[in-house]
Amino acid sequence: MYASLRPPRATHAVHKLKTATRTFSSQMSSSASLDLGAESQLSDKKAVRKQLHSLLSSLPSDYVQRQSVNATKLLLSLPEYKNARSISIFMSMPSAEINTESLTKDALSSGKHVFVPYIYKPKQPRQDNLPVSIMDMLQLASEDDFTSLQPDKWGIPSIPKETVPSRTNSFGGKDLTDGDAPAPDAAGLDVILMPCMAFDQDLNRLGHGKGYYDNFLTRYCSGKTADGLNRKKPFLVGFALAEQMLPSLYRLPVDSWDWKVDAIVLGDGGSEARLVRA
Repeated sequence: MYASLRPPRATHAVHKLKTATRTFSSQMSSSASLDLGAESQLSDKKAVRKQLHSLLSSLPSDYVQRQSVNATKLLLSLPEYKNARSISIFMSMPSAEINTESLTKDALSSGKHVFVPYIYKPKQPRQDNLPVSIMDMLQLASEDDFTSLQPDKWGIPSIPKETVPSRTNSFGGKDLTDGDAPAPDAAGLDVILMPCMAFDQDLNRLGHGKGYYDNFLTRYCSGKTADGLNRKKPFLVGFALAEQMLPSLYRLPVDSWDWKVDAIVLGDGGSEARLVRA
């Protein structure tokens, strides 16, 4: 039912790169590298995920934290972040992923409306082929609310189930959306930070394989505003470790339901981070 809302096919992006002073290859052992083969157009998402998982799991925690600090500084300087009133921020895993804690605290202390992912099973039966599990964005009330979140089975800070009914969702209501589109008067989101397994130079994203963000964005953009206009897509920012950007030779496999990002902020092991944007 959302075919007309699917993102356009990938086109070549114009990149503005800020090169870091040091790279991962000069700091880590040569064994911690990707072996993606000779073909530039990759075809097997599972194989790429497997390699990235192995690579990211090998990164020392202090190296990941250094990248997180550098990337956060760069993201805070972007005009899209500075001007955002509402932002969605993913809660990071305890290892092998860029850390979003400082960014979340800054957004809250700056008075932004901060929404975080909440994954659940919608009520059944549904008539519009929703996945078994979907994602909503629920608002954090304060920095104290954020710091009180407890880790789930993957170690990710998560909203307690008993507080969900009283929380504001990004679709303009309270509680869960159960797969519905946003309300016409919903203020919406200005920026969404996107986690990933990998990005490529054309701003294509490879997620963890569940399709949560792709489904969320399709539902989000299916709604109309109060004046009958199409809802504006939020500014999508990939926020990731330097190792999650594929070498320039390679392009990720892309399906019709995949959403590209508008910019990528990458940490780096040196003194600076990198920005890639259309």
